[in-house]
Parts: sequence; structure tokens; C-alpha cells
Amino acid sequence: MRLYLLGEVSWQRSQLIYHALARLGREGLVLLWPAEPYVCLGFHQDLTQELDLEFCRRRGLPVFRREVGGGTVYLDREQVFWQVVLRRDNPLIPFSHQAFYRRFLGPVARAYQRAGLMAELHGINDLAAEGGKVCGTGAGEIADCVAFVGNLMRDFDCDTMCRVLRLPDERFRRRLAGLMEQNLTHLRGTLGPEALKRWNHQRLAGLLAQEFARLLGPLQPAEVDPELEDQMRRLERRMLDPSWVHFPRKPRPGRRAVKVRAGLYLHHRRLGEAMPGLRAIFTVEDGRLRGLEFYGAAGLDGQTLAPLAAGLEGAARPELAPRLAELARQKLLPAGLTPGKLARGLSF
Repeated sequence: MRLYLLGEVSWQRSQLIYHALARLGREGLVLLWPAEPYVCLGFHQDLTQELDLEFCRRRGLPVFRREVGGGTVYLDREQVFWQVVLRRDNPLIPFSHQAFYRRFLGPVARAYQRAGLMAELHGINDLAAEGGKVCGTGAGEIADCVAFVGNLMRDFDCDTMCRVLRLPDERFRRRLAGLMEQNLTHLRGTLGPEALKRWNHQRLAGLLAQEFARLLGPLQPAEVDPELEDQMRRLERRMLDPSWVHFPRKPRPGRRAVKVRAGLYLHHRRLGEAMPGLRAIFTVEDGRLRGLEFYGAAGLDGQTLAPLAAGLEGAARPELAPRLAELARQKLLPAGLTPGKLARGLSF
């Protein structure tokens, strides 16, 4: 298995390298960090629905669409990337998605643990420590290979992450920022700023190489040779072309959801069908509605709708309609707000 320990590279190369390896059918482990910050879209995401493009333009943040899944992420040099490329017939690849993530996140968890952060698997494809998510991951098939990519976070800029996203309003943005601060962590946040001096990029990359070698077998140091360089140049022409980056997806009007960590999503709903101007923000944690907040309807403030929101606290999706029917019987729904329309609007 080849080891491409590339260190600091341009933001373009930080994504193109594993795509090029997969196109060439080469297996390998890539370890690097980007010299410049940028935004990376998942393969299935819509640029205009996901990003505040004006903010990205003002900040000079380029945008890349990768060929693996996962969500939008803000990336910078405080994150050490690992990128594993395996041929699809490699016997290390288990049949189930859950087993895949459990196996290939094991080396990352052990690297964190050796650095002093007690990370462990949370959900199917997240690592968590001290109650917070500590890495983002993405996986997918590229040509005849499977690519598994992610980041070990020395530090993370939650504020910029919240700003690059296209969000319904500032109320939603503030709620998201608070949730990210509470539910994301990193070496600086848990171990303090001195940890960043002790665990520099090179040491963390070394930990990752050692731990992945326990899974992948002996790693042979490799350089970017002319064939690989040529493949990256060809991919750069295609993957930085606006037609690839801006590939549209089906819109979902009136709805926005952002994953914070495994099992926790923040939702926004426009409920104009139920009542003109009405909006709602809520989280869904492990399949249950939490922290519902109504606002925006003329003549109704949050206090008036607070008993309705409280009555839906903790509801699973199948419980929304019966709970709303009961709240209507208790006359806790304002005039004109029907249980059926509200249940459809809040469905998650």
C-alpha cells in the first residue's frame, strides 16, 4: 500500500489527489493539509441551495464539488486530511456500511486517543469525544475504487462554517452557531492551545500513518509521479469547471435542514400553508423533535404559541398528527391553524 505523505498542498490538490488515484485504479493512503481555506460540497448537493455565494466571494473562498458523499464543509489548514483509496474488490472492504465505517474510522479514533482526545464511534459515520463530533467523513465509489476521506481537527472555525452556508434567516444562523459550538470539538477546544504546539501537523499525520498501517498493512512511501500528476491536471480541468461545481439538484422549497452531528439535525420550516408568514425552527435528535420555536406570523408572538410548541416536545414523526389533534381538542391551536396542515409542514 502506497503512502502519499504530502504535507501542505494547494486547496485544489488537497482534493484532486485521491480522485486521481481512484481514476488510475491505484490504492493508497494520502495524508495532507490545505494551504488555503475553501468550501467542499458533497456529490449530491446543490451549490445555490447550500452556500451563501456572496459571502464566499467576499471572503475569497473557492468551492469544490467532490465525487463522494457527505455534507458541505469549510476546510482550512487546521485540519489534517486522511484519504484512503481502495479497489472495490479489496477484501478489507466489508459488506455493510456500518461495518465499513467501524473498521476505517478505527485508526482515526486511535490517533485521536494517542493525542489525548478520547474519540470513539458515534452513530454510523461520526467520531465523538467529550460529547462533540471531532471529524467529518465522506465515502463513495470513484471509477473502480472506493474512496474514504475525512479530517482530523486541530481547530475548527464554527463561525465561518455557519457563514458559508445559505440559511433561511439570522435566527436560524444563531441557533446553528450555538449548536455547533456545543456539539463540535477539536484538539484546541478540549486540550487547550498548547496542544496545537505539541501536536503539529506532521506529528498528527505520523500518528494517522502508524494507525492506518495496523489496518492496511505496511505502507510504502510514494511521490506524485508524472502519471499521477497528469491525471490530476485532467481532473482539474473538469472538476473546477463551473458546469461541474454548479450541477443543480431538485429544490425543496420551504425546507432547510443542517446536520450538526450524528443523530442531530437543525430544521427550518416555512408554514405559510398552515398560517401566512408562520415559520418554525427545531432540532431532531435521535428521531425526536426538540426545542420547537414558532415565529413570523402576524399577530402571533412566540409566547402565544409556546404551549403548542411545548406540547410537541419530544415527539417522534408518527406522533405529530395525534399530538396536534389532542392539542386542538385542548384549544391550544390559534384560530385558523389546523392540525393536518401543521403536521404536514413539520414532518421530518
